[in-house]
Amino acid sequence: MSDSFDIEVVIHVGYPKTATSWMQSHVYTKAEGFCHLGNGLKMSEWGVHLVAAHDLAFSPALVREGVAEFCRSRGCNKAIMSWEHLLGDSAYHADGLTRIANRLKQCFPNARIIIYVREQLALLKAIYAQYVQEGGTWTLDEFTQLKYPYRIGFSPVYLNYALVYRLYSELFGEHNIYFQAYEVLKAQPEKEISRLFAWLGVPAHKIRDIRFYEQVNASLSRQSLSVLRVLNHVVPSRFNSLGSVAFTKQPKSRFYLRKWLQQYVDPKLIRKVFTATELELSPAVHAELESYYRKSNSTLAKEQGVALAEYGYLLEA
Repeated sequence: MSDSFDIEVVIHVGYPKTATSWMQSHVYTKAEGFCHLGNGLKMSEWGVHLVAAHDLAFSPALVREGVAEFCRSRGCNKAIMSWEHLLGDSAYHADGLTRIANRLKQCFPNARIIIYVREQLALLKAIYAQYVQEGGTWTLDEFTQLKYPYRIGFSPVYLNYALVYRLYSELFGEHNIYFQAYEVLKAQPEKEISRLFAWLGVPAHKIRDIRFYEQVNASLSRQSLSVLRVLNHVVPSRFNSLGSVAFTKQPKSRFYLRKWLQQYVDPKLIRKVFTATELELSPAVHAELESYYRKSNSTLAKEQGVALAEYGYLLEA
């Protein structure tokens, strides 16, 4: 690493659907002394390079220079990088998780890492809902069962928090990892952000400036998702290009359709007509995932002392 890089870097790697959008909008922007590299890095040259460059072409210097330039332009020498895609693309088996973790180590060897987790089956359903909202066409059970050579699909390893924690602690050191359950943040947001700010070294009085209790990116009902999933066969998305032009962002039609479903159809029709609106896994898939996560969660709770049982996480008896 170049000696000229003197930025203190904190990286919030995810998970998605653990209030990351809210934290990017309302928490990290209030972290005094830090520049916040949030959604803006997603399609920046260095941000795309970090997660998508071929291994043979990857340049840590390019990424470092992008971060340094951003910080210099804002007159700060500390940065919080927040992007849940840093744990890999959840709709593509998250197969870049380990690669990106190692790239982050190459770029920022002294970084501190923030990880928020969520009970796996609830998070899986939220990830699937996001997949459909972005253009996916598979059912929930199909999405969880897709295997190679399909690029799209869900890998249970992605939510094996014991393995992910071990990966990052081995790379950056256990003392540099802030690991917490989303359920704690949801139940006690002010208390939890106070703990996080203390870990970051941010003045406690900045907590007063945060707008709490705002939900961002609420999931749709299973009925609305079913309608959207059918329409996705004929609407361009990153899962369905419908043409030769490279797909770079969601068409406005998809954005407006989603907002219409979220603001009108779901609350004013679906949730008044149907008593059951939550996504459900088939019994066979549910049992398979439950068995897998009980073991990994028990390992994490035992080794790291994380209080998972009181928040409904699956644990071995």
